[in-house]
Amino acid sequence: MQGLHGAKAKDSAAKRLPLGEREAAFSYMSRLAAFHHNNVSDFGVDMGISFPKVTKGAAPEIELLAILGGIDADELASWTPRFEGRGVHWFRGEVFHPKGIKETTIRGCPICLRDDAARSNLATHEAMQIRGHWLPRHVVLCMKHLHPLVPLWTQVQESNRYDTVSNFKTVAPAVMSGSLDRPARIAYPFDHWIEARLTGGRGDGWLDEFGLHAAAHFCELLGRAAQAIKIPKWMKLREQDRWLSYSIGYELASKGEDHIRQVLTELQEIIGTAQDGPKKKFGDLYDRLSRDLTSEDYAPFRDLLRSHIAETWPMGPGDELMGEPVRVRRKHSVLTAAREINMDPRRLRKLLVEAGFVRSAEEGREDAWELFDAKSAEEFLQSLNRHVSALDLQTALHMSRSQFELLRADGMFEPDIAGEDHKPLWDLAKARAYLDGLLVGAEAIYVPMHQWHDLPKASQRLRVMPGQILRMIETRQITRIGRHLSRDGYAAILIDLAEVERCLQRPQAKGMSIETFAKSVGLKPSPANTMVRNGYILSTMGQNPKTHAEQRYLAAEDIAQYHKTFTTLRNLALLLGQSWQSLTVRLKEASIAEFSPDGKDFGAVFAWRDLEQSLLCRWPRQAQ
Repeated sequence: MQGLHGAKAKDSAAKRLPLGEREAAFSYMSRLAAFHHNNVSDFGVDMGISFPKVTKGAAPEIELLAILGGIDADELASWTPRFEGRGVHWFRGEVFHPKGIKETTIRGCPICLRDDAARSNLATHEAMQIRGHWLPRHVVLCMKHLHPLVPLWTQVQESNRYDTVSNFKTVAPAVMSGSLDRPARIAYPFDHWIEARLTGGRGDGWLDEFGLHAAAHFCELLGRAAQAIKIPKWMKLREQDRWLSYSIGYELASKGEDHIRQVLTELQEIIGTAQDGPKKKFGDLYDRLSRDLTSEDYAPFRDLLRSHIAETWPMGPGDELMGEPVRVRRKHSVLTAAREINMDPRRLRKLLVEAGFVRSAEEGREDAWELFDAKSAEEFLQSLNRHVSALDLQTALHMSRSQFELLRADGMFEPDIAGEDHKPLWDLAKARAYLDGLLVGAEAIYVPMHQWHDLPKASQRLRVMPGQILRMIETRQITRIGRHLSRDGYAAILIDLAEVERCLQRPQAKGMSIETFAKSVGLKPSPANTMVRNGYILSTMGQNPKTHAEQRYLAAEDIAQYHKTFTTLRNLALLLGQSWQSLTVRLKEASIAEFSPDGKDFGAVFAWRDLEQSLLCRWPRQAQ
């Protein structure tokens, strides 16, 4: 093989193909194959070079390709992304996620491509080159010609996507005719910044403290959130307009944390109403950082958004912050405090102003956004309206008189002060705290559908006392709890009717369907079905009441066995009282993997036996 390579390299030296400026290795190999009248696949086999490895920037392949072409190996590698494994790519000294540098669509500048053709005596499709700096999705402008990068072709399979000569055979006529041309635009600070970062330059700006891919992506998300003032968040931007999000986001983010916090505060006040949650206010900026962009590269931006919301939003139990349930209220607004103690907001604000907690209505912000520290004001608020009558309690908790009487008959909501010579009185804060505790970890529900029911309707349909359902929530017999976002107090609690019926263990009640069971424990239906089919989750055969077909159900004992055997990441995080992100790190340090027999992916579900051996113990171990 060495003799073959030596002979080929000697032949190639007689007529060399120059490397283009910033040309990626896969582009050069495709052109070199055509230069020797061959396709890239056969050329790679003949020369002993793996084209797939070249597309991944493998050093041995790059060096051999450079020898065959008679060019400098370092220069060839410098503008080629290098795959490092586990979804990590290195490019120009920066870490990139695959979606950030290996998109299925190849983009380029048509003017640069016409220049390639004009400078070469090769066929047009053999002369055109793909530059490495076109590959990161955040690069949207050719700095040489100020022409937007345009889509050239889309190929899902990498071997086809990076065979540039084959693709240019189809695309070259459109490039040469100018039909792919777009209006030029000026280069904005973002364009100059990302060009500088790719060429080794770093300034002293705030964004230069972080990895390029994560920082540029944050600019895009922040810019999109800012654009929502004029462009609805649900409206997808056209590809050719994406540059605007980057430019706006960079202009806002490059000035540092304080300026970003100021921008976020302004967006809170401008977009939507004061009662809208952060997801509705910030759109993808909140949603992506909460659920998708959870790696360490994004941690500074995630922490910035989380701390800003925690400091400027009156969030309490039943709310969710960055994918995690809020357990303790840190901030109150005049409005949330008024709801908690059942007092008119105008009256409460005057009292809070006198006590020095808030500013007056003339000097401060509207009631929904005038914030104060919940812990320091806790005793003051409780003293204002600590004990109330039954009627006031029902009103404050958004509970009908009939429901209150049913709960009282069931031993719930006992009065704190009772006597023969006066009416019983209740501690409103205590009652609210009880309901808030039931809502910890609840799912946010905008419009109740399917099995979601409030407690009055659920107790009526199931013909049970509402207190029985409340106790099932207390003891976590039922785990799928919802919070109606447009309601407060007792009226906000939603439960899954099927899950409650299963827990009632009625002799005539059917078992739980696999889909309903999956929702109740936080599994996806498809993995849950697979676990049942493979016997990892026990099930019982029964007749479908509608189709009369035999199908699998999960009886009460099957579900009990599941909970003894498995748990999900979210439930485990709630049990341990820590975030799922920190728990993920803890599990990794303990070398505890998700339950995945034979490599099957069931999602974030863990076997208790693995957890007990390495991380924690649920119950005392039996003596050996």
